[in-house]
Amino acid sequence: MAFPHPQRRKHESGQAAVEAALCMPLVVFMVLGTLQLFMLLQGRILAQVAVYRAVRAGSLNHGSCEAMTHAALVTMLPTVERTRTPAQLANAFDERKRNFLRVRGSRGTLFTEGPMVEIVRESPDVGWVRGHGEEDLLFDVPTDDAALMRQRTLEIRMVAWYYMRIPFADWVMSRMFLAQFHLKNYTNANPLNPAQKESDWWADTDVELGPDDWPGGDLGERMLRWNAQGHYLFPIQVHAAMKMMTPVRAANFNGGAGCSLHGF
Repeated sequence: MAFPHPQRRKHESGQAAVEAALCMPLVVFMVLGTLQLFMLLQGRILAQVAVYRAVRAGSLNHGSCEAMTHAALVTMLPTVERTRTPAQLANAFDERKRNFLRVRGSRGTLFTEGPMVEIVRESPDVGWVRGHGEEDLLFDVPTDDAALMRQRTLEIRMVAWYYMRIPFADWVMSRMFLAQFHLKNYTNANPLNPAQKESDWWADTDVELGPDDWPGGDLGERMLRWNAQGHYLFPIQVHAAMKMMTPVRAANFNGGAGCSLHGF
């Protein structure tokens, strides 16, 4: 049907408004989501550096949890606060040296419940360490025993909690992650497509978060709890190993394989 010129212009204007309303959420998410994704990738790189520094600190300090945790914390501080000067770095570390994340989210609320990092020592075995008394007195004696060499290797896995703070992108991506890990099925209106009133965000493949024997407990349960409170966190899991440069001390393993300076 052919419209008169003024009427056709009004019709086209209305059509453009509808198209803009449908496309705008996706365009906004593409911009904000890209920023959040690259910040998350930066957090991943920092976590890989942090776990290397943590295992090195533990290797030089008899497997000490405090040395490993502090080495990892210092590396991860740029993800939560500006650390451009020595004074800023010192202040940021002083506020979080007991392994409290302490970060202000996009809504302005302060998050202090969770830790920044959690470390579990895969090797040496806790029972083996305690069986050698206070310290491994034969540490400097050369050996070809593969099992013994493994016990004298510090192997750790670490989770670094990354706090997503880009508005809108954090909300959308957190629901994507929960669906991907089979933690929560999102069936409400699709925030990226207003015309889709019932979305079905649930991964077809089983993607696991990994072991649950972290010092703070199950990762998925905490993601769900913090998400319900409006805090969107993602657990970045990394791993590293290094030969012990100093003999392990039983006193450093009194709390078991897990390392925590945080009152979970």
